[in-house]
Amino acid sequence: MKKSKSSGSSLGYLTKEGFRNLRVNKLMTFASITVLFSSMFLMGIAFMIYTNIEAMVAGIEQENVILVYIEDDTDAVEVVNLKTEIMNIPNVKSCDFKSKDDAFEEIKKEYDNAEYLDGLENPLPDSYIVTVLDMTQFSQTVAQIKGLDNVMRTRENSDLAGKLASAKKAISVVSLVIIALLFIVSLFIISNTVKITMFSRRLEISIMKSVGATNRFIRWPFLVEGVLIGIISGIISTLAIWGVYTLGMRFLSRSFSIMGKGVDITVYLPYLLGAFLILGIFTGIFGSATSIRKYLKERKFVELEDL
Repeated sequence: MKKSKSSGSSLGYLTKEGFRNLRVNKLMTFASITVLFSSMFLMGIAFMIYTNIEAMVAGIEQENVILVYIEDDTDAVEVVNLKTEIMNIPNVKSCDFKSKDDAFEEIKKEYDNAEYLDGLENPLPDSYIVTVLDMTQFSQTVAQIKGLDNVMRTRENSDLAGKLASAKKAISVVSLVIIALLFIVSLFIISNTVKITMFSRRLEISIMKSVGATNRFIRWPFLVEGVLIGIISGIISTLAIWGVYTLGMRFLSRSFSIMGKGVDITVYLPYLLGAFLILGIFTGIFGSATSIRKYLKERKFVELEDL
């Protein structure tokens, strides 16, 4: 019982030392947080740019629909059955009915001299407005719809669909490559920053070893320090991305109407914070553990004149 209590108090003391190290080594703490923050911030901004481009492409995709015109002599039951058959096609996302009367009224609203259309027989057929799930299968979906009974014809823009599918794929690949490169470069920079931090504190480690401190006793405060730096960096990065993104989208939406309001960042904030905390804690622990190992293995103590 005493041993457990003693180990608990010892662990508490070492944890407090980790907190104290942040205050004592202010310059290196600031440098580590700055490097980690910069890396996370760039990755977060790159991710939000990617999500906005994806949303813009998806919005254009929604406008690229398939208009399915129904044969004039089709009865009500067959019209309902046709919708069921269209929805049974795997790539179909939605299928909305538009009556010939509604379509004719829309044309009247767009036509400047709508009064000339009054009294004329409605030449338009009933139709279904179909959206798809995967634009790469757009042409195949159109062919399947054309093969159904009671379909007079379809109207669509297959060329635009193909270009959108290619653009979406290219954007995804380029964005993921950029984020991956930023991640790799960030790990490299962060690991070197941690090594510099440990190198600057090798005398401190050597003194603790010279007075008989165990490796666990020496290592624990550094691990706590690494975790705290990771957590602080993750929180600051998330807040900074939220602020910069909100202001940036506000400016862009005023300058470029095509941008709209952009993707709602509050949806992604919990995921960004979680990812940054995991990355920060992992980097802090891994960087501290691997860097301090070298100095824990050294048998020769560092002398003041060696610094």
